[in-house]
Amino acid sequence: MIAQLRLSGMDVIANSTFTSRLGQNGAACPACTSAHHQCHTLRKPPSRACSRSRVRQITRAAESVSFVIDTPGKPKGDDTLVIPNLRHKLDLRPSPFLAHYNFGGGFVAEDDRVALNSMHFSSPKSAGAGCGVASEDAHNEHVHHHLSSSSDEDNNDKVCVPLPPWAMRAGARENIFYNPAEINVAIVTCGGLCPGLNDVVQGLVNKLSDYGVPEGQILGIKYGFRGFYDKHDKPVVLTQRSVDSIQLQGGTILGTSRGGSDMDKIVKQIDMMGIDMVFVVGGNGGNAGANAIQNKCEEQGVVCSVIGIPKSIDNDILLIDKCFGFDTAVDTAQEALLAAKVESSSAYHGIGVVKLMGRSSGFIAMQ
Repeated sequence: MIAQLRLSGMDVIANSTFTSRLGQNGAACPACTSAHHQCHTLRKPPSRACSRSRVRQITRAAESVSFVIDTPGKPKGDDTLVIPNLRHKLDLRPSPFLAHYNFGGGFVAEDDRVALNSMHFSSPKSAGAGCGVASEDAHNEHVHHHLSSSSDEDNNDKVCVPLPPWAMRAGARENIFYNPAEINVAIVTCGGLCPGLNDVVQGLVNKLSDYGVPEGQILGIKYGFRGFYDKHDKPVVLTQRSVDSIQLQGGTILGTSRGGSDMDKIVKQIDMMGIDMVFVVGGNGGNAGANAIQNKCEEQGVVCSVIGIPKSIDNDILLIDKCFGFDTAVDTAQEALLAAKVESSSAYHGIGVVKLMGRSSGFIAMQ
């Protein structure tokens, strides 16, 4: 894989060998001429003019510096993390962003892959080597058991899922599989509160609108999964105007709840309302619920894409390096810890005890 770096406005192509045209140690220096070799080889302090000359030489030579970064082998079809999709049931069409090349940002190639393993462990006893890369069959079996067992927030503790070496790269594509003018979208927030939930809701509404989804066709499901079929809390229409500035509010404008969802009723409502996409913003339980909804849709022949968006202040979602809201949780915890330190240190033999959230992961406490 060739990576492009931009240094001081100059494009530098990363390759597997390092090449440089910086010149030999004995190259002539305009400032000290024949003394150049001696003053630099013997590490004597060069003159100011010589130093400026070397800076100019290095600056000019930097334009021709190339690096090579080898990847751990070319990805194959059977060593990539399987992502369920409905492409075989949908029609391919060009993205509406082709006209401006995705606002100048370009598109992700369909065969782009991301390496899930950034480290080679020389021993199974090395820290972090306890759950290694597995075959595709073993990986799928573990993931199916992990996600479909239950949507309870607390049933996924101490899970180690073997992973293949590669995953599909996320990002905008040149071709899409839905007609934005004709789709209906639902957004639901599940589980505990997390800083940034309203930012995600706002971002989804704005991006869907950018793609061309008309007003009135983006719905917000109230109070978690139960909002799909609850008679008292009907879905609300989300527009760019209605979500303006909601990122300044705490919590979630859609409300949230935990567990107790009837998957049959949810899928029935998805079918009756003609919903084509469901975005589930949730933690372990919320994403397990999203997977259960997707499986139930396939079982009942309902064509709907269910997309899970991981959120957790605990930072304990598999495959996600850092969930949104985690940094805010750490900052807030520091305030409590400092307050407890002041309180305990002011008392005779005082002891301060602060209980932090994090469930089984403990990342907030570690930070």
